Amino acid sequence: MSAPVGAPPIEAAEATAESVVSPERLDRSSVAAFDAFLGDPSEPGAVISTDRSIELDEASAFPRAEISAVDAWGLQRAYVPEEHGGCLGDVFVPMTMIRRLAGRDVTAAVAHGKTFLGAVGAWIAGGPIAAEMAAIVVTGDPVSWGLTEQGRGSDLSNTATVAALGADIRVSGVKWPINNATRGRAMTVLARTSDQPGPRSLSLVLVDKQRVDAGSLSYRPKVATHGIRGADISGLEFRSAVVEGDHLVGAPGHGLEIVLKSLQLTRPLTTALSLGAADHAIAIATGFASNRRLFGRTLADLPTARATLGTAIADSLLAESVMYAGARGAHRTTEEMSLVSALVKFLVPDTVDLMFRDLTPFVGARSQLLGIAGVGAFQKAARDNRVVGIFDGNSVVNLNMVINEFPSIAREADAVAAEAVVADFGFGEADGWVDTTRLRLVTKRGSRLLRSLPALVDLLGERPAAASARRIALELDRLVAAAGLAPRESAPSAESFDLAERIALCFGAACAIATELASPQHASAPSEVRLTAILDRLAVRLGLAPSTAAAASAAALAELALEEAGRSRSVTMLDGWADAA
Repeated sequence: MSAPVGAPPIEAAEATAESVVSPERLDRSSVAAFDAFLGDPSEPGAVISTDRSIELDEASAFPRAEISAVDAWGLQRAYVPEEHGGCLGDVFVPMTMIRRLAGRDVTAAVAHGKTFLGAVGAWIAGGPIAAEMAAIVVTGDPVSWGLTEQGRGSDLSNTATVAALGADIRVSGVKWPINNATRGRAMTVLARTSDQPGPRSLSLVLVDKQRVDAGSLSYRPKVATHGIRGADISGLEFRSAVVEGDHLVGAPGHGLEIVLKSLQLTRPLTTALSLGAADHAIAIATGFASNRRLFGRTLADLPTARATLGTAIADSLLAESVMYAGARGAHRTTEEMSLVSALVKFLVPDTVDLMFRDLTPFVGARSQLLGIAGVGAFQKAARDNRVVGIFDGNSVVNLNMVINEFPSIAREADAVAAEAVVADFGFGEADGWVDTTRLRLVTKRGSRLLRSLPALVDLLGERPAAASARRIALELDRLVAAAGLAPRESAPSAESFDLAERIALCFGAACAIATELASPQHASAPSEVRLTAILDRLAVRLGLAPSTAAAASAAALAELALEEAGRSRSVTMLDGWADAA
C-alpha cells in the first residue's frame, strides 16, 4: 500500500528506523528517552506526527513506518520478562510507554501493544514455550491473540476452533475479529482439544506462520471499524494447519485458565491506551481554552469554562490513578487481580469516554472537524477510545465479573493498615516481573485496596479533600452490605450492574487517595487541588453531591493545569515517578 498523499515516503521513514540506537535496558528512566524518540507530534518530522496519523486514519491505512521505527527502538523488549531475555520487570514501565505512544496515535499503540497480549500466556505457562515466544517477540515480529470467533461474542467457553493433539497438532477453525491477524507472525490460539464438556476441553496453541504450510492458512478481510481505522482487525482461518507437538502454551486443557489469568494482566495494560487518548484530548482542550477569545477574554477566563475543563482533567487524573493501581496490584496483591483487573478495565475507559463526552461541546464543532489548528485530532482520539472499551472484555463483561465477586467483597476480613497500602503505592521501589503463580481465578475477600478506603480517608485528617472522601467511604459501607444481600443470578439484574458500577467508583476513590498520599508531593498545595477535584467529582458521579458542589475544586484544578501548560508540563498524579528509581 502506498503512503497517503502528503506523508513522508515509507522507504525514507524505514531507513530512519534502521539508524535508531535501542537502549540497552528499558526501565523507568527509559520512558523519557522513548518520549524524546517519538518527538513532538506537531512537527512533520516526528516519528508519529498528528497530521500523518489523521491522514492514515482517514485512509484506514496501517501505520507501517511508525511501527517499524518503534520496533527499531526496541519497545517490544519491554514485553518480555528479564528471565526470558527481555527487559520486563515493573509492568508500569511498558504501560507508561504504551501511554506515550497512544498519546500520539492510539492506532499505533494498539498495533504494537497487542504483542504483549498475545505473548503473556507463555510467561504464565512457563517452560520451553516461553523461550520460543520470547525469541519471536524480541525481534519485533507481531504476535496476535486468537480468542474470539464470529457469532460467539465474549463466551470463550463456546470456542469452536479445534486442535487435534498427537505427535503434531492440527488446528482447524476461524478466529475473527483479531488484532494483527493478518500482519502478525504468530498467533496464540484458543482451541478445543477435547470433546468432553467443561473448561478443561480448551488449550492454547502457539501457531508460528513461518513454520506452518502457508496453504493451510487463509485470511478474512480487514474489518471497517469506527475507531482505530488503520489497525489490522481481521481474521485467520486454519485448515488442518500442522503445528509442532511441543507448541502448546501450558498443559492440555489449561487454555481457558491461562487466558483468564492472562486477562488479569492485560486488562490494566490496555487502560494505557485510554490514558494516551485522554492526554491528547486534555492537551487540545487546554490549548483551546488558552487561545480561544470571546468578548475580549479567553475561554479560560470564563468560570463555567474553567469548571468544565477542570472536571475533564479530574476525570483524566482519576483514570491515571486507577491505571497505576492496576499495575501496583499486579505486583503487590497479585491474588486479587481477578477483581482488581475488572474494576480497572471498567473504570478507566468508561471515565475517559465520559471525559470526551464532556469536552466535545466545550471544544465545539471543531471537535468533529479536521485540519483546524490540530483540533481535528480530538475526534480521532474520541473514536479510538471507544474501541479500547471492548478490548479484553467490554464494560458489561467486567461489571459481570465484579458482580460474581459480590460474596467475596462482602466477606468479613481483617482491618487493613492504610500505611501499608500507601507504601505499596510508593514511587521509589521498582519491582521484578509478576509472580504469576499467585494469580487466582477468584478472590477470597475482594480487594484489599477497596477495603482500605475508610482507613485511607482517616489518613487525610482534616484536609479539604476529606469531606467528599468521607461521604464516599460511607457509601461504600452501604454498597458492601448490599453486595452481601444481592441474589446470585445467572443473568444479573440492572440493579446488580448499578451496584457493581458504584463499587467501582468507590474503588477509584481509594486509588486516587493512595496514589496521592504516595506521591512525593503529597503535602503540597497542588496535591490538595488534585485530590479535592477528583473526590468532589466522584461524589457527584455517585449522586452524593450536586454537580455545582464540584465546580470550585474543578476550576482550581483547571487553573493549576493552565499554569503547568505555561511551563510545557501537564498535571499528573505521578509527578516524580520516573525519577524515583
